[in-house]
Amino acid sequence: MKAGSTIQRPWRERLYRSAFPLLIGDLFAIIVAYYGTLFIRFYNPYGKQFFTWINVSFGFRESAEVGASLETFYLYNAPRILCLLAATLLPLYGLTHLYARRRLIRSLHSALTVVMANLIALGLFYGYFYLTRNEFHPRSVFATLLGITASLTILSRWLMRKLLDHSRLSICRVLLIGEGLEAEFIDRYITVKHPEGLEVVARLPVKQPLTITPLLEQIKALVKSHNTHMILCAEKQLSVSQIMQLLELGETLGQEMKILSDKLNVLINEAGVAADFFMELPLVHFAVSPTGLPGHRIRQLFFRVLAAACLLITLPFMLFIGLLIKLSGPGPVFFMQDRIGINRAPFRMYKFRTMHDRAEELQAQIEEFNESGEGLFKIKRDPRVTGVGRFLRRFSLDELPQLINVVRGEMTLVGPRPLPRRDFENYYEEWHYSRHSGLPGLTCLWQVSGRSDISFHNMCILDDYYLRNQNIMLDLKIILRTVGVVLFAKGAY
Repeated sequence: MKAGSTIQRPWRERLYRSAFPLLIGDLFAIIVAYYGTLFIRFYNPYGKQFFTWINVSFGFRESAEVGASLETFYLYNAPRILCLLAATLLPLYGLTHLYARRRLIRSLHSALTVVMANLIALGLFYGYFYLTRNEFHPRSVFATLLGITASLTILSRWLMRKLLDHSRLSICRVLLIGEGLEAEFIDRYITVKHPEGLEVVARLPVKQPLTITPLLEQIKALVKSHNTHMILCAEKQLSVSQIMQLLELGETLGQEMKILSDKLNVLINEAGVAADFFMELPLVHFAVSPTGLPGHRIRQLFFRVLAAACLLITLPFMLFIGLLIKLSGPGPVFFMQDRIGINRAPFRMYKFRTMHDRAEELQAQIEEFNESGEGLFKIKRDPRVTGVGRFLRRFSLDELPQLINVVRGEMTLVGPRPLPRRDFENYYEEWHYSRHSGLPGLTCLWQVSGRSDISFHNMCILDDYYLRNQNIMLDLKIILRTVGVVLFAKGAY
């Protein structure tokens, strides 16, 4: 995967085609809804009657003394409460794909999604009030606030889309590859719907038998002559290797990619990646890798600071684990091994020792029992693993020392898992090496999609998808799913 692109877009065009306008509109909706709720509650006589009716109808009770202090409290604490509302609602919007933009072009019923996100937020606030026995905040105020927020958010998003369509700054020029029924259906869909500003400006039929090199040359020429923003490939006969070559070209040309193929089903079935479906086939979106961009560097710096904080918090627990390992038998507490990281450079990775001492020397003797096929080495009942080690592996506690690698900048919190040199030397397709174009991570899509139950080939597909689509919301999803995977020990051995 190559950094950079040959086609540079004006910053204003990139800004308008991003999720930033929707984000600003959502923030504006939250602010207007907050002050609108205060006006209705404290300054409008009809509003006061409405809240009284709400309280009586739903059995809410508000103390007169508390009510007298509400106005002052909500006015003086507006910045703090607005930050809390934004910190709750905006991630919920992101997790429910409301900032997907061109990543999803079929209707998402966004109005219903906005309502559901606000109902979830209301449930979180009510849950907090119940658990803390908070009787100060009127429940009716928060219900009204989030109801108005949902309505204004739906309205602002509709207006924003109209504005962007009118300005044509959000137009996305598409090169469509393919000539079968799927390509024809997608072409008609884009022509009629113009989803997210997509506009097919060139078509490239694929001649059979398919030869990838001439096809790539034709694509390169059409991208440059039509100044496209996106390549949409609806040729389902492409192999995974050919798809990866196409993605590499798209990266070089600075093109977003959409691939219609059932050969990437691991992304849908195991990883749960959101995708459009056309004629029962998934249309998977691949963005241009953000590596090297300011936002990416800031995110990596944030992860290093977060890892340092986690290291301090878990230090007493890690000392206890170290003591258990020492008591379990001879050998060091830590296991240090060369792993292959970014740009195929080796680094020293830290883990808690989970095997008997000198276990690496015995690997050649049990190589024939490998259960992961080509690429990886995994055995469910590895005889070298100690009793304490089996417990640590089951709940991924042996990975905690890798926080040190994150702090040192050799790893990050979310990224492809670093593999030993033995596995690296057994890659069997050239595109597998693309998983080394970003920093390795503590957790990744493979980790939350089945781990050892996923083949090496599919692991590389997951890693390549993540590196091209990495963003803060995808990182947040993976981190949240990692918690569940660790607790239930899914695919761990």
